[in-house]
Amino acid sequence: MPGHIGRQTVVLMDAPLIDGDYNVQVRDWEHATRTPVYGCTVDYAGSVEAKDAKDQTTTRAELFMPRRAPRVSEWQRVEWDGRTWEVDGVPDDVQQAGPLSGQAVTLLEVAG
Repeated sequence: MPGHIGRQTVVLMDAPLIDGDYNVQVRDWEHATRTPVYGCTVDYAGSVEAKDAKDQTTTRAELFMPRRAPRVSEWQRVEWDGRTWEVDGVPDDVQQAGPLSGQAVTLLEVAG
């Protein structure tokens, strides 16, 4: 991992809201806006495998973005390492870690 600090690229995906079934607004991921962000640091944080009624794997990763990067919301998705990740919760505020820090975002992937 040390060789990759600040050298990874992620793609932020932001989908517009559209009218879905039963007058419910849903995100249109097929027409999402894709924005590449360079100079990120991403690493796997852990995974859990459940074997109850069906096999399911939940994987977490931590994304640290440069300070010039666009703001990430909990409604976006992130492409990294050949996978599409959900943003898990509200990203940490940029100002908490000082003026040179960017956002810290927890990513989540549920498979199965």
